[in-house]
Amino acid sequence: CLDCSKVLCPAHGKASIECWLIPKTHCTDDAKDDFFQKISSCITCNYFRKQGELHPQGWNYFLSEQIRQYNIKALEDIYQKEESFVEILDRIPDGLFTTDEEWRITYFNPAAEKITGFSADDAVGMYCKDVFKNSICESDCALKHAIAEGRDIHNREYEITNIEGKQIPIICSTSPFRDAAGRVTGGLEIFKDISELKRLQEEVAKREKKYRRIFEGSHDMIYTTNQKGQILDINQAGVEMLNFPSKEEMLKTVSAEKLYRHALDRDRFLAAINRRGQVKDYEVEFQKHDGAAMHALISSRRYQNPETGDVEYEGIIKDITHRKRTEEALQQRNRELSILNSIAVALNHNMPLNLILQEALKNVLKVLAVSYTHLTLPTIPFECRSRWWRG
Repeated sequence: CLDCSKVLCPAHGKASIECWLIPKTHCTDDAKDDFFQKISSCITCNYFRKQGELHPQGWNYFLSEQIRQYNIKALEDIYQKEESFVEILDRIPDGLFTTDEEWRITYFNPAAEKITGFSADDAVGMYCKDVFKNSICESDCALKHAIAEGRDIHNREYEITNIEGKQIPIICSTSPFRDAAGRVTGGLEIFKDISELKRLQEEVAKREKKYRRIFEGSHDMIYTTNQKGQILDINQAGVEMLNFPSKEEMLKTVSAEKLYRHALDRDRFLAAINRRGQVKDYEVEFQKHDGAAMHALISSRRYQNPETGDVEYEGIIKDITHRKRTEEALQQRNRELSILNSIAVALNHNMPLNLILQEALKNVLKVLAVSYTHLTLPTIPFECRSRWWRG
């Protein structure tokens, strides 16, 4: 009867058990996992020898039977681990296959089946070059490079041809298999279908090209700045509008504050756009590189850069200097017409000539922005006025 006195031993308190097949028993000072590691101590164990002597077919048969049972259990554990390992590989969303030393496929997971169109039953046993049908398989195989260079190779991009003849862009990583002696016994490759990624990259590139064409082709200034006033980007129209010699010099030497003719206008602009998040047709006066004034309309928005987290401003600036001058000229013309109208009205009312001239002078001075009190109109003698009036 087994009577193990060691409380922490897995066989403690169990009267009849095949303790020699249980790992980590406390029969010796060291807890052994493997039956073969502790068989030497088991042979000298009274309980083990007694079980062998009591066996109907004798000690030798008993010993061989224990070894056979251990081997069965060990194989079951190996198969169970292998099944678990294969199940893990089968669940990987990326394609994965292994090869032997002759580049014949030995394993092909479901994701690899989906990408290539080949079933695992068909692919296993085939050369990998016959499955992937790529010209570089002969000349620039990633797996062969990994083995030749003695290192893993990651993120190699190339195209394969699936079973339907369609070109599929993939990205792959490879690693060689080596035995205990360092000899190559095969290899492993993980690959991913990047068709959607390529499509998105092409779409982004088209949008970027379109945006850049609009950005550079616009006749209005398009700009991006940050809160500190640094000009992050500006189109060529903006450079020419402000009379700078080059975009590079402008980005390097000029801040947004220096573009405002009046320093407080920049603070008022920031207060408005920070409060509302955007502004439209915000009128301000700029100063060009040569010091000339420029009337401008700003339409801009405030946003947070997703990469840096900084607050930035982007928008369009129109030069309305010509329009402002035209408006001022029209206003001046309207004032002049108003003077002529006033004189015509005065004449129709038979006003004395001196009053007519005084009224006309007053309106002229308004147009010229000169104070009437600083001028004295000479008095015309009545006789002269009468003669002038009679013709």
